[in-house]
Amino acid sequence: MRISTRAIGFAVLLTLGGCAADVPSVDEGDDPVSDLDALLADAPADRGRGLPEDGKADETYPRQFDMVAAQSPVRSQGSRGTCSIFSTTALMESLYIREGSLTNPDFSEQFLQWSSKVEQRAFQNTEGSSAQMNLQAINRFGIVEETDWPYQTTPWNTSNDPECTGDGRPVRCWTNGDPPPAALAAMRWRLPRGQWINPSVRSLQGHMLSTRTPVVVGGDFFYQSWNHGRSRLRTNPEYRRQGYVLAPNAADIEDSSGDRRAGHSFLIVGWDDELEVARVDGEGNPELDASGNPVMERGFFLFKNSWGTGSWGSANPRGDGYGWISYRYTTEQLTAYVAGLPTVMLTEVCNDGVDNDRDGQTDCDDSDCASDRACLDPGDSLVDDTRRPIPDNDPRGVSGMITVTEGGNISSLAVTVDITHTYRGDLSVYLVRGATRVTLIDRQGGSADDLQQTFTVADFNGTDAAGVYELVVVDNARQDTGTLNVWSLDITRCTTDCGGAITARTYEGETGRAIPDAGSLESRIEVTDAGQLQSLHVDVEITHSFPYELTLRLRGPSGREFVLLTEDPSSTSRIERSFEVPGFVGEDLRGTWTLTVTDGASGDTGTLDAWRLRASTR
Repeated sequence: MRISTRAIGFAVLLTLGGCAADVPSVDEGDDPVSDLDALLADAPADRGRGLPEDGKADETYPRQFDMVAAQSPVRSQGSRGTCSIFSTTALMESLYIREGSLTNPDFSEQFLQWSSKVEQRAFQNTEGSSAQMNLQAINRFGIVEETDWPYQTTPWNTSNDPECTGDGRPVRCWTNGDPPPAALAAMRWRLPRGQWINPSVRSLQGHMLSTRTPVVVGGDFFYQSWNHGRSRLRTNPEYRRQGYVLAPNAADIEDSSGDRRAGHSFLIVGWDDELEVARVDGEGNPELDASGNPVMERGFFLFKNSWGTGSWGSANPRGDGYGWISYRYTTEQLTAYVAGLPTVMLTEVCNDGVDNDRDGQTDCDDSDCASDRACLDPGDSLVDDTRRPIPDNDPRGVSGMITVTEGGNISSLAVTVDITHTYRGDLSVYLVRGATRVTLIDRQGGSADDLQQTFTVADFNGTDAAGVYELVVVDNARQDTGTLNVWSLDITRCTTDCGGAITARTYEGETGRAIPDAGSLESRIEVTDAGQLQSLHVDVEITHSFPYELTLRLRGPSGREFVLLTEDPSSTSRIERSFEVPGFVGEDLRGTWTLTVTDGASGDTGTLDAWRLRASTR
């Protein structure tokens, strides 16, 4: 048996938990592998073979099928035991491609590794994880995009943190630290809950054909089958280049047992019933039948691996980094996990300088903003750049004034604030003119630093622009401090009468309704008053023992729906929030308005105490 310099590195990585990984080496194919237990910790006892099969029993499936065109690029997990993180993220990217809102989704494996262990609190003593826990983290908390926290290909060691050694190392050693503040404040993307399915050939084919979505599989790793550099049996370099993975022979099962037991997870994206590959024995020689003919293994699933490109699977005709795993290996050794398509609702905000709906067009260049007043009429900007310290834990806060002397009815108004603060979740920010007080943000953002944002305020539309505008910033908790650096108004005036007078109305919703544990509650308000919406606010009061689990959505009479809240970063059990929903501006107020409260996990309960709509119409 040859000994390489990487064999020593493998001995260290074996203790970390996780999956096979691909790392450049002197010896091609010497990929470090590690503990299987985390990968299978929450799998069905029979690995799902007792579950009902997906697909119809009498349906005829095509002999070949693949979804390579609907996959994101092959990526490398580097030298970290994070294969289930990569297979789950690959599934998520494929589902978003299938849904269609994002053309090139690229989600952060680094963030999912952290969320699974810190937010989901799973597998905190190993680098490994499982598809089920990963999907639960995505469903409950969501993950950010790769640019928000790029993946680090090597694990932390004592050069990063003195405690990153031995079996009792802290969780931060498995996650390579904590996310940067920008990642914690970034938009999070989610998936529906996942489920185990039967790993039989017909079940996997039935699921892929009927849904056009891939399957995450994972289970035992056999060294010779994968043509792995640490196999003590002879391997086949050409099989490695093609990405062929055969069912293990008796010698391979023995070689891969005991303290060499390992696991791997990857994404199945197709199949080929007719592909045949010659089997080999423990010596690496072709197995022969009684007539001296090679014994062929027939039928393979096509899969996307996470060992990068240029080595393993480099000659696979479906793409560099893809492989073929035999039906027999899959059904006998692996589990299968799936999830449905996401619900994505992206709306362009017409004056914030961001391409909110990811269509390549921003603000007034986007056709969605063609009728927005901010894109129709000329405007002006007023700035208050006097720096003011924000008093710590003082309900009076700090305020700045802007006086507008030019009259004319307002067609749109935007407020831009630049605030430095060490804990954004402490802040409440209001815009006040006369007796009208508008909440711009109320203790949102958790531990993220600073607040630099533009807010659209429709409450003053149709009124005369002249007057004194006051921005009030309140710090609601102790310790963290900050400064109001600068704020500005951007006012657009109507070229006509703005379409008539503004009417403000309030509509009360149901009170005291229990939120189903791990379920959804719908509460409706029937509005009989007609009028074109100029602004809409939703006030919600909820008591819940774990607000992180909650997602709030508002659906209007037109059928359009917007997410109000995807998680509450506070540690309290009380939510009292006011949400502005500019996406309904211009629509008719009359009809059924539905608030949906979804509890994303079991174990915690709560009540929708009250909710109301506050609408301004013409």
